[in-house]
Amino acid sequence: DLAQREVAAIYRCDLSLLLSDVEIVLLHKHLGVPETLMHHVPFLLNATAIETLPMFSARKDFICIGNFLHAPNWDAVLWLKEQIWPLIRARLPNANVHIYGAYTPQKARDLHQPNKGFHIIGWVEDAQVVMKQARVCMAPLRFGAGIKGKLTEAMVCGTPSVTTAIGAEGMQGNLPWSGIVANDVEGLAAAAVRLYEDETLWQAAQYNGQTILMQRYNAVAIGSELIAHLLECKATLEVRRRANFTGALLH
Repeated sequence: DLAQREVAAIYRCDLSLLLSDVEIVLLHKHLGVPETLMHHVPFLLNATAIETLPMFSARKDFICIGNFLHAPNWDAVLWLKEQIWPLIRARLPNANVHIYGAYTPQKARDLHQPNKGFHIIGWVEDAQVVMKQARVCMAPLRFGAGIKGKLTEAMVCGTPSVTTAIGAEGMQGNLPWSGIVANDVEGLAAAAVRLYEDETLWQAAQYNGQTILMQRYNAVAIGSELIAHLLECKATLEVRRRANFTGALLH
């Protein structure tokens, strides 16, 4: 029912802006939504000069961040706590992971175990401050959609990440990921340890993140393209609306 309402809304609009190009493909190829009704507009961001970011030796520990009311985030924290972190901690006995997020419920606070390096912190005033202090961002997402703000923020802060194919979906195009993508417990844990210990790999991942920001989230380029598309739509509005019979029907 929700999917039908969302697709009907797209048809009724002259143009819908979608964060993820993966979802544009899904809507067009699997649900038949005309491409002319959609435009790709991801987050409008800017890359940061790498030399201004804290480097490998100035950072320590892992970070996991996200609103606790969002189901994929809560599932990721549970998966990290119960299965992934014990494997990481066995390899890195002095490492810690700091879990940040708004609306921290008691069930999340109950996971707080400093003696095992697992710290539930909750809300933080400036997420970028703590992101820049961490060496690796963990985002073991098993479901979800769209572009993940925690992962673009990690790139902006120069923090390499370990995530799943779901986490990276629609975010990098054909560019190498800003860290490592893995999909099972052992793979995620091994990736986290590698990225945490290997400075050369870490630096390459940080560079990849800045490249992704420049090529996929360039605010000036995306903004200019969007304005041009809106002006073109305005100039051909009546023709576009006549071609969108389904939209007229749904009105």
